[in-house]
Amino acid sequence: MSKTEPQSDEPDLLLPAQPELLQAVDQLRAYSLRYEVAMKLVLDKLDYISREYELRYGYALIDSKQSRIKSPESIVGKMRRKELPLTLEAVFTNLHDIAGIRLIVRFLSDIKTVEDLLATQADLKVLKVKDYIHHPKANGYQSLHLILGVPIYTVDGPNMIEVELQIRTIAMNFWASLEHELNYKKNVPNQAALRHSLTEKAHLITQLDQEMDDIKERMYDQQPRKHEI
Repeated sequence: MSKTEPQSDEPDLLLPAQPELLQAVDQLRAYSLRYEVAMKLVLDKLDYISREYELRYGYALIDSKQSRIKSPESIVGKMRRKELPLTLEAVFTNLHDIAGIRLIVRFLSDIKTVEDLLATQADLKVLKVKDYIHHPKANGYQSLHLILGVPIYTVDGPNMIEVELQIRTIAMNFWASLEHELNYKKNVPNQAALRHSLTEKAHLITQLDQEMDDIKERMYDQQPRKHEI
């Protein structure tokens, strides 16, 4: 994938080692404003889409959403864990989730609807798609991940900033939240057995989402045309 993130004026500048870590954090913090602006633009776009969709078709497309910007300290830590060079260029090239949004919808088909509507927006670009719904992870994790390119006009000129958008149903998010807690909670008895049980429950989540989607289809006889907004 081509480089779409903002580039440093000195692309070969090494982020300083441990004694000068605060300076590295300051450099990353200066760039974080661009990610904050890009994320806000995507959030505003999602709000507009959701409100117009509800006015037009009579039900809320989006149930809830969460957002966050990775802290400079978290970025440095992730680069070190991945054993990547600590340069500003490497950060912007390898980390695509500095700005992240998690979008929760009620129905399985709503995930595709949101994806299709975002693809029609002239001021956003879908750069990459990771479909963990049709191709779940081995542990059962399901979600649709989109890397969105958002144009930001800075004092240095235009930059394309990446924002990661995760789209899940309520049921998928419930499962993922519990799986996350299991992975990070210490001293859990029979953790391996619980992890195996969660993987099995992921199949039930899939079945539930499909059955709820069938109910939605019967409730709303006329299906909206997904590219109108």
